[in-house]
Amino acid sequence: MAKPPEPIEEVLPQAVMIVDAEVAEVLKTGPQPPKKEAPPHATSVGRKVASQTVKLKVKRVIKGDKVTELVVEKPEAGYSLRAGNHGPFLIDSSKTILGRYGPDSWSFDRIEKALKG
Repeated sequence: MAKPPEPIEEVLPQAVMIVDAEVAEVLKTGPQPPKKEAPPHATSVGRKVASQTVKLKVKRVIKGDKVTELVVEKPEAGYSLRAGNHGPFLIDSSKTILGRYGPDSWSFDRIEKALKG
């Protein structure tokens, strides 16, 4: 069973930008992390996928500087991105995508409610 996304309230303070965007292109993919061995009696192991550098086509800026394109890093995580993936991207000051599942971590509604407090 997959872990749920982190609580938005814990991640939101790290986000200097929040954008509604689509992956236009995967510019670079890092090496595949080594596979971890499952502990005894485990039903599944969260497999990490390689880091990626991606170019985002920004449709709407929810928080941060107005941009139409953005190059960001997807860290090693349990998901990978490909051209056409879209949704809300929370990005930190080092231009790294936040959230365990990237644009699938939280809905726009959830993010906008959390921003309002």
